[in-house]
Amino acid sequence: MTLRFRYYPARLGRPLYSLGGRSVRPRPIVDVAIVGPGSTRVRSALLDPAADATVFHESTAAAIGIDLAGAPVGHGTVATAGGIVALRYAHMMLRLTDGHERREWLAIVGFPPARLVYPMLGFAGCLQFFGAHFFGDVEEAELTINRLYPGT
Repeated sequence: MTLRFRYYPARLGRPLYSLGGRSVRPRPIVDVAIVGPGSTRVRSALLDPAADATVFHESTAAAIGIDLAGAPVGHGTVATAGGIVALRYAHMMLRLTDGHERREWLAIVGFPPARLVYPMLGFAGCLQFFGAHFFGDVEEAELTINRLYPGT
């Protein structure tokens, strides 16, 4: 029932003083499969409990066969895109695995046209369905399904 992920060591251009001079920044980045009517793509995405929504660049929608032309539109703040951006929304399946457990669920995902450093697995569409724990001492994140989890 629990998925556990090691943090990804993101390289920095120079040592980070606040991390004791480390030249990598540990980030909770996981591989997620995005399933559409045309195909499935795997993307590395940031687990972000501060993000309101789950978002992937709009090119991901096209790559999996989702036409966003008539999609519902909203706006959101996407930190990695730098401010408020337009989001077009679509329903799709998301799939996570840690190599031991596998979880798949239907999610509403936002697609901004703005470039993203990392797609984000935020509250709506992802973290609303899990208890999330971030263990800084061992640089791991743990997701456990909760009573709202609609998937398999």
